[in-house]
Amino acid sequence: MQKSTYTPSLLCYFALRRGGSCGQGKIRGFDLREMKDRLYIALLLAVVALAYGNSLLNQFTLDDGYYIVENPHVTNPSVQGMFEPQTHSKVFRPLTFATLALNWNLAPGQPFGFHLFNVILHASVTLLLYLLLQTIFSGLPGRAPLTQADLSLERNATVFAAAALFAVHPIHTEAVSSIVGRSELLAAGFLFAAWILHLRDLPLLAAICFLSALLSKESAAVFLPLILIVDYARNEWKPRVHYFLFVGVTLAYLGLLWRVHGDYLGEGIVATRLDNPLAAIPIGWRILNGLRVAWKYVALHIYPATLSCDYSFNQIKIYFDWGHTWAAALASLGVAGAWLWAVWKRRIAVALAGSLYLVGFATTANILVPIRTIMGERLAYLPSAGFCLLAALSWSWLKQRQRMAAWIVLTAVVTVLGIRTISRNRDWKDNFTLFSADVRSVPESARIHAELGGVYMEKKEPQMAAAEFQRALQIYPNDVDALSNYGLLESWNGNYQHAGQMLERALYMSARNSPDYDFIAVNLAALLMQTDHLDGALDLLNREIAQSPGYGRAWANRAVIGYKQGDLAPARSDAEEALRLDPNNAQAQNLLRLLGETSRSASQH
Repeated sequence: MQKSTYTPSLLCYFALRRGGSCGQGKIRGFDLREMKDRLYIALLLAVVALAYGNSLLNQFTLDDGYYIVENPHVTNPSVQGMFEPQTHSKVFRPLTFATLALNWNLAPGQPFGFHLFNVILHASVTLLLYLLLQTIFSGLPGRAPLTQADLSLERNATVFAAAALFAVHPIHTEAVSSIVGRSELLAAGFLFAAWILHLRDLPLLAAICFLSALLSKESAAVFLPLILIVDYARNEWKPRVHYFLFVGVTLAYLGLLWRVHGDYLGEGIVATRLDNPLAAIPIGWRILNGLRVAWKYVALHIYPATLSCDYSFNQIKIYFDWGHTWAAALASLGVAGAWLWAVWKRRIAVALAGSLYLVGFATTANILVPIRTIMGERLAYLPSAGFCLLAALSWSWLKQRQRMAAWIVLTAVVTVLGIRTISRNRDWKDNFTLFSADVRSVPESARIHAELGGVYMEKKEPQMAAAEFQRALQIYPNDVDALSNYGLLESWNGNYQHAGQMLERALYMSARNSPDYDFIAVNLAALLMQTDHLDGALDLLNREIAQSPGYGRAWANRAVIGYKQGDLAPARSDAEEALRLDPNNAQAQNLLRLLGETSRSASQH
């Protein structure tokens, strides 16, 4: 038998000098595969720490405030509350919210612990991917002239390359550096764990992990088709009862979703045209444009130089003609055909890579069903494992021909991707840094301009804020957030007529279940109060309190109207209710102090 070229000659030399043995994957009684595994695992943990260490000092950003700081599922959790959908978005992810609540309980309002947990999760998912690929490839037959031990070493190197690319790829920064991206991390981690347990004939534990993945994020439903396709490609079927168990978990979860809010995919609110322009167009054009978006994900995997937390209207153009859509459609058919051929011919490595990527995107690509966003880098977290595996297979081909060159290339690619990830993590430092960076990356996104305008308002820079709001409304005149915030800014500047027009328009276009509806309604009422339209303000506040009795600002504003109109007892009652709902409400605190002074003055006379 030909001597393996995969046993390190220097280690063999010292082993033989000391009377040990060398060959068949062993050095002095130690299994070389085990030594390689430990080295690879240590390297993977190191690259994750290096790539994401600078994210630990970041603040809450983007949706973190909405889903963490202002979310009672996190700040005031209960077992019953965890199994209810989030109030406005209707998102049902109890396990994700439970981990966020744990972070909050340990250090309320401190983002460090949340970020640390996310980095640990990403490291865990990376190791689980490494173990999963090892497990899947361990049953492949050997190829002469390598021994089975040496072949395992070769495969482990390829598996390591895939996991290393996954560990540092910049497209993952949204899932890791944005705290609410945790749902992607948990879903992928539990899915990989369930898959490993399935392959090791532990169906009950696999089912528990699968259910945990679903309770982290609904897109984990792709687990069942993934294992069916890959088990077929491996030609290693498990007992049918295993698959029926996973079908049962899927049906039970869908039944739970239906009972919670009657929405099949758990997305809750239908996407707006601003968030996902694909949701409102005919299904045929939605699919064709969805395929164009799919190739944008491919481009970001290959060249992740320009990244963004938002791709909403009008950054990605929508087309209704074949001239702009046929190329993406034909290319997609070619890729799908190649993948199906690999599955049919049982080319396990390519079949697995294609399955992870294509099936991983199945529920989020706006092709089968529309979702709430046209594109999101966080959605690529699980599918990117397939891309990284395909890249590692290409690297393995090079390694068989130019071993040293291959390792140099892998080191260079991982280094470059890691540097880009470190750089992108800095963008997630805070909202101002994030939106300032992304407004350059996606200059046609109305949402990003509106978000940046809101940050400028907080920074007391009205001219910069106005410029961003105006740009957002140029792109999308019906942007409710831009209208409401710009209206509020105009009221601060004393432009009451213009402010009133924008606030009225924003309120008219807002759905009653919108998270911003109460805010807009009370701002409009406050403007009416400023301009002495007390009756109109009172009517609006009465409706608001009837519909949202838990919104403290509405009670505080109505208390002010009562005070101005001389109805002191109702004013006091409303102010006390406002403070019960929001103990930090300064308006209610000031009013009660005035009412106390009025009472003392009256008693003295």
